Amino acid sequence: MTYLPGGDDQFIDSPIHQLEVSKKHRHAVAWVGLLVLALGSFAIVGGGSSNFFASILPIKQHPAFDGTVYPVEKAPNWVALMSAEYKYSYEQIPSNKFNPMPVYNATNLAQPVENLKWGNPADDAIRNQKITYSVPYMGSYRLNGKENDGSHLAVDIKVPVNTPVRSIANGTVIKVASATSGFGKHIVVQHTNVPSVDSPSVLTTYYSSYSHLATVLISEGDVVLRGQNIALSGESGFATTPHIHFQIDRAESPWHPYWAFTFQEQSAAGLDFVGAINAGLGKEKALLNTVNPMIFIQNNLTSAPILAAGSIPATQVAAPTPEPVVTPVVVPVVQVVTPTPDATVVAPVAATPIFTVSGKTLYQISEEVKLTVSVKDASGSTLNHFNGSALALLTGDVGVLSKANVIEDDLVGGQFVVQILTPKSGKGQLTILYNDVAAKSQEFYIVAPEPVVVAPAVEEKAAAVVTTNRPKIFADVGGSSSSYDAIKYVKQQSVFGGYEDGTFKPDQVISRVEVLKVALKTANRQLLNTSGTLSYADIDAKAWYVPYIATAQQNGIASGYIGGFFKPNQNVTRGEFLKILLLSAPVSIDPIVNASPYTDVAVSDWYAVFAQFAKQKNLLPGGGAEFKPNEEITRAEVAEIIYRLLLVMKTGASTYTAGLANG
Repeated sequence: MTYLPGGDDQFIDSPIHQLEVSKKHRHAVAWVGLLVLALGSFAIVGGGSSNFFASILPIKQHPAFDGTVYPVEKAPNWVALMSAEYKYSYEQIPSNKFNPMPVYNATNLAQPVENLKWGNPADDAIRNQKITYSVPYMGSYRLNGKENDGSHLAVDIKVPVNTPVRSIANGTVIKVASATSGFGKHIVVQHTNVPSVDSPSVLTTYYSSYSHLATVLISEGDVVLRGQNIALSGESGFATTPHIHFQIDRAESPWHPYWAFTFQEQSAAGLDFVGAINAGLGKEKALLNTVNPMIFIQNNLTSAPILAAGSIPATQVAAPTPEPVVTPVVVPVVQVVTPTPDATVVAPVAATPIFTVSGKTLYQISEEVKLTVSVKDASGSTLNHFNGSALALLTGDVGVLSKANVIEDDLVGGQFVVQILTPKSGKGQLTILYNDVAAKSQEFYIVAPEPVVVAPAVEEKAAAVVTTNRPKIFADVGGSSSSYDAIKYVKQQSVFGGYEDGTFKPDQVISRVEVLKVALKTANRQLLNTSGTLSYADIDAKAWYVPYIATAQQNGIASGYIGGFFKPNQNVTRGEFLKILLLSAPVSIDPIVNASPYTDVAVSDWYAVFAQFAKQKNLLPGGGAEFKPNEEITRAEVAEIIYRLLLVMKTGASTYTAGLANG
């Protein structure tokens, strides 16, 4: 999912998912054969056999269940953050802007945003819950916060990068995995003999999982205690924003983390990933194999002190084994000469590494953007080693770091280089975090080359030649059209075409079904396989637009009106168009609007989030201080907005500029 805060961007990567399933199946089928062949295999496979024996050993027993904690101790008060703070990492956000984790309340989460008033303490508290628990258990990607509205079998918890993630209860780590797609870096912890959500008097086994992590702090086989930090949050795998995909599987679940449908099942249903979630694909299997993780936590929350790592409750301490009776043995006396002691040898104390980040303050977007990190001791001597790993963090939307974790093997002459891949224009800063000490670079800028300035007379002459010599795209769109490039591009991309008479009608307003068609084509959405029937009184079951309406309705992009009408030929306003286009496209929409993006848009307006995105990405032609949300939109304006959005998506640019077309 790509437009939700904290949503999962198709985190089931089918080959990885199928590998996980097939591994379970192969292990079950081949168990007896492997057991028989184990000893014989030792000489053949060498070290591989040690892995086999390790896999059949029982997991370590963890201390008895003594209650639960939230997977995160505290989260930002999102409604109190400044706009610039939304993308801050955990350590950058002021401590006074954190609150204890809010209670997960399904009724509050389902409250429509339009019913919440800014500045009302009760409404702000609910808004904060909705942002923190961005996708509820068995929810959908419709931005409505409703449980049982889809088949998302976990709770997405929106937190900044590097937020400490805790084990919710005593348990044993049975899986630590890292994937470039899917769940990304994730952990699975087994909790035995815990109260069942269905019947608290019955004890069962649950498996908690924590996905899309940045850093893992434990290893497979470790025993972890309630409240112990096991990871730092991130956005690894298919995630559009930093968050934790938090899930609890039942004992009956065939693998962990469980997922309720495969890529093949999704394709067979004629759905894309978002559509499958919104349609509730696999909902029955999801309910059979998972539980609401927040209900389990909140049913068993405890304020009891958290044990120190490695300690065991008194109830778990075994009675001491009696000392064996030792029969004394008579040993002949031997004179021993005590040697003169040597001078006292003091073990050397390891030097504390001090990291320093250096680089330029200005980079051209066309050059390699590299920063050098030096490692020295307190005396300034170069170090070629340090314990553990250092975390590299990038502030600012200026690209992607070449490495997120640095170890001593990366050092060459006491230095290592961090490169920013796919650099984008903007301001950035590199932070190296080691043992809770942060070393920061100076702020730097990445800039695009300045355009060549042409003298006005020459520029006007050149422009006249270009516009008069450009061939017509449609009978009514020639070289002098202000939307020439946009209309040409969307036509070439087969997104937006003209009419049978060879015209485009750029100044004509556009209808709901026409907008649905171009929006779904822009997003390259797969249309639903529909029988041609929809339950709207004004829809022709055999009309060309039925698959587009069915797909939009299934994915929460557009719906009908009270009275059972869809109004397919009704003209669309600018606000309505942006909503349909951006909910269709794979883009991330920030749900928080603190300041009006346009003079005629209030932060509480339903279209404010879409207008804010359009302003940030420079999608609207003409600029200006007004959005004009209720003004009907023309075909030329639609082409221009789609053109700009496609270029931003294609190039990965932070905002549209005229130069993107040449990229």
